[in-house]
Amino acid sequence: MLKYEILEQAHQLPDGRKVYRIKAVRDFGNVKKGEIGGFVEADDNLSHDGLCWIANDAMALGRSRISGDALLRDRARIGDRVMLTDHCIVQDDARLSEFVFAYGHCTIGAQSMLAGAVTVRDHTLILCRPRYSVSGKKQVPNLRGNVMVRDEARLEGCISAQDDVTIAGRTTIRDHVRLLEKAYIGGESILEGRTTIGEEAKILQRAKIGGRTKIFGRVLIAGNVSILGKSYLTCNVYLFGCGTLRDVRLSGDVVKNIG
Repeated sequence: MLKYEILEQAHQLPDGRKVYRIKAVRDFGNVKKGEIGGFVEADDNLSHDGLCWIANDAMALGRSRISGDALLRDRARIGDRVMLTDHCIVQDDARLSEFVFAYGHCTIGAQSMLAGAVTVRDHTLILCRPRYSVSGKKQVPNLRGNVMVRDEARLEGCISAQDDVTIAGRTTIRDHVRLLEKAYIGGESILEGRTTIGEEAKILQRAKIGGRTKIFGRVLIAGNVSILGKSYLTCNVYLFGCGTLRDVRLSGDVVKNIG
């Protein structure tokens, strides 16, 4: 049974594509018959099953698909082959493109930009600020290239994650953190400041990384260890225990119990 109709009046985008308003033709969920929704490029963008909906001035373009009880609202926009399902919410000015897959009870909002093979699931919350190219003229994605965000992870700030990064557990990431090259962030760890982590480094349990710390090369930080200041760790460093290190430089097969 159809739950919405596509109105005839078209709105043309700057790139020449046309999108069309939708209108509910029956009650479902919190949507009432006659309610005007957002925009689709084609009928396939929004399923007639479930409670899924596009509200306000949000847009679904290309071969994107919204199903289940998912909600696209405010000024958010999805395109290409993005898929939203289950109870996920994409809101505010978020932009999702290419092959992003969001499901579970996740929320993506603020000015977050996700592109490439990015998966967001479970009860994650992504509220990122814009990142720009070196020239400062073009906004670039916060998450791109085989990034997985799951469990109850929370991302806020001008975050950058790419190249097979996994963000899991009850992790909190904020400020200007950069993650790359198979980094794994889990547990209840906190990353902040201008931290950069990559090359298969792992941050676990209740570790806290901040300042301008750089961590590369199969480093493992666990326990209640805090690494702050302008620290630099690389090449098989393993830190655990409970304590704080500031402005340290460690490299090459180091195993250390802090505390």
